Amino acid sequence: MTDTSLHTFIKSLTFSECCSGIKYGLYFSRAHLFNSYCLIPVGLIIIFTILYGLNVFLTQTIKITFPSSVLGMLINLVLLCILNILASLNTDKNKWTGKIASTSNFIFDNYLRIIKPPMNFTLKWINVFFIPSFIILPLSDAITFIECLKIAGVFLFGFLLLFCVDVYMILGLQWLLRNFGLLKYDNEGTSSHSAHSIELKDISKSSLQEDIEVSQEPETRGGVFTSMRDDITTIELNKTIEASNAEENSERRLSSENPFDSDIISQPEKVYLRDGRTSILPSTMASSNAPTGTLTPISGDESPDDEESQSIPPSLTTTKSETTKESIMNSLSPNTQRLTIFLTNYIDWILYTVLFIVSLPLYYITSIHTFLPYHLGVTIISFYIALLIPQKFPALKKIAHPILISTAEILFVLFIGSLIYHKGQPKGFIDDLKYYKTGKNYLNLFNDKVLAESGNLVGINELPEDDRTGTPKWPGCGDVLSSLMDISIVSLSLPMFTHRKDFTRNFWVLMPPLLVSIALTFFCYPLFCYHIGIAPTRAIGFIGRSVTLALGTPLITSLDGSVSLMACCTILSGICGVLVGDQLFKFLRVPKNDYVTRGVSLGINCGAIATAHLLNVDPRAASMSSLAFSVFGTIMVIMAAIVSVKDTINSWVGL
Repeated sequence: MTDTSLHTFIKSLTFSECCSGIKYGLYFSRAHLFNSYCLIPVGLIIIFTILYGLNVFLTQTIKITFPSSVLGMLINLVLLCILNILASLNTDKNKWTGKIASTSNFIFDNYLRIIKPPMNFTLKWINVFFIPSFIILPLSDAITFIECLKIAGVFLFGFLLLFCVDVYMILGLQWLLRNFGLLKYDNEGTSSHSAHSIELKDISKSSLQEDIEVSQEPETRGGVFTSMRDDITTIELNKTIEASNAEENSERRLSSENPFDSDIISQPEKVYLRDGRTSILPSTMASSNAPTGTLTPISGDESPDDEESQSIPPSLTTTKSETTKESIMNSLSPNTQRLTIFLTNYIDWILYTVLFIVSLPLYYITSIHTFLPYHLGVTIISFYIALLIPQKFPALKKIAHPILISTAEILFVLFIGSLIYHKGQPKGFIDDLKYYKTGKNYLNLFNDKVLAESGNLVGINELPEDDRTGTPKWPGCGDVLSSLMDISIVSLSLPMFTHRKDFTRNFWVLMPPLLVSIALTFFCYPLFCYHIGIAPTRAIGFIGRSVTLALGTPLITSLDGSVSLMACCTILSGICGVLVGDQLFKFLRVPKNDYVTRGVSLGINCGAIATAHLLNVDPRAASMSSLAFSVFGTIMVIMAAIVSVKDTINSWVGL
């Protein structure tokens, strides 16, 4: 839509049409709103409660230092495996095995229905939870230019060295095992043990279809691009019985996610409503460029009689409810229809924009000066915008990572906002930034501690008079996001459970390079970094260089290292893997069809970012990559929780 047509639309929109559009926009969004802002938050609160209890048990009962999130991940993984084994018992042996299998199947099916919505949410938005580590970088200790060069040199040298070690170890192990006849697959993917033959479990068809809808298909709910093809969360369901059909249907519904796309309120005849059902609308209503997952259009030349339409799953067939929706939409004026579609497609954009606007007076009124809603609104909107940049500039898709782009946007907005509040004093920016992440996460939310000048939690009476917010006991935006990251760590148990057969089949190819990489990373990085003059906390931070951020954060926190350095190195490692991975494999003469070598090497060295890239390039390699970085990070976290190991590492760097 051109500026002229948009101006004409706004000018011709009456007050009654505006009210009707808002009413029906909310009506058609009700399922999404209930799921996103009611069901998922309740599930998150339940998981938070469980993790809080685990933390109390670890720290106060058995008095050990271990991340409750990692323990929760391991417990959930074991529980899923046990339920799967019991549900797979032979029901023909006797009635007891039949009852056990039936009961286990019922528990497994309903357990998945409960845990998957909040876990899929945290995995889908996991990149948002890493942003606080970058936002608080200006609060880090000063670093000299020479030390910066040393860090860059260690990063580059370590990345290339470990990458080569992993590649040649995997190639050597494959050659050795193949010669002994122990390798059960080939690199052509033709073996019966191919990664594509893995199944999650024979759960009920309705549950399976629900999983595919949640995790498999690319989405743009609320007008926000969350392409699940680019996210690690989809791997576990690529192997299910109906995944291939779901992928075909999801590809038909790919379209533009840009809420500022001019075609969003101009065209077709058929659209998908938010719940996946169809509705017939006038040709002026929307276009094939509108986002999927809400009121999403299909091209106007498609009809129910087309051969392609025969592949639409039963959940998309017309029902009485859909007919009612069609009649409602057709009874509205064209302007009301357009506004309804726009609101339904971009309801999340609108809600967070409202949050940002409401937060401005809460931030700028001195007697209130509350940071949480202001920072949260800026962060989410900035991330939404960052997701649009690769679409506007496809050449930047590999390097314009949303974490880096949104970090720059957030810091810029917060800097301008602080200048306004503090009347042009730059120091106010640093003072306000301390409240982005105060340390009041879900584990210590209910104590009486507040943020002090040093960044540590102290008593309320110790708070400096010139550094006070109207809500000193509130958590910061970074605390909310980092708390959600703990749930995303637990959620990693889902793809780990899915790929358990991959792990057992490729155990002797996976474990040796994993263990060697762990040893080199855990024990060589801190020693080498410290002896060339890098600060102790940063030397320890390098241990998490190739661990995915979700597991790297508790790892480096346990070792008292620099989480900020770890976060930067992890993101850069993933981007390097995407940019130069193919060139490195070509230089090292790795066959293009060797998905095991490519997947494991990128998983160990480049984490989730490279794995997401592999989803679009080689799903088999993505499967191996997800296994590699999950096991790699989990073992590292467990090692860091051992007091003697932690003390040894700290003594090496002078802590």
